[in-house]
Amino acid sequence: MRQGVDTSRHSHAKRVQRGGCYARPVSATAPSGDFASELRMLRERADEDFFAPSADRPPGRHQVDLEELGLRVSVTRARYPNRPDGVDQYALTLTRTTLDRAPDGSDVDLVLHAAFGDAAAQAVERPSTGSRVRMFRVPATRG
Repeated sequence: MRQGVDTSRHSHAKRVQRGGCYARPVSATAPSGDFASELRMLRERADEDFFAPSADRPPGRHQVDLEELGLRVSVTRARYPNRPDGVDQYALTLTRTTLDRAPDGSDVDLVLHAAFGDAAAQAVERPSTGSRVRMFRVPATRG
């Protein structure tokens, strides 16, 4: 794992926890060819934050730049609407790092399937006419 931006929980971002201690920060830029594992780790961090939120701050967005794809992906897991009877879902935001245009369908499919596997088929895009950002809700599944 490459060292990148400090994404530690204590610096108001996230780290992957292994064996009771915090590992080095997850990089802000995915290593070439390893974007699928980086996206799974991003989802795992959102899950950790959902199930064991910090008392110091509200749960936040987990973000990674996928350099080889030219994409920035952020994932949050929460109840929508944000109340006890809300639906447990992920919110995924996808942009091109250059912000020159919205990510195309093949980029979306690649990211959704890498991050959510079979649940990607249940993703619903939130409309954003003319935006360079694509936003999706994906039901959280236990598996």
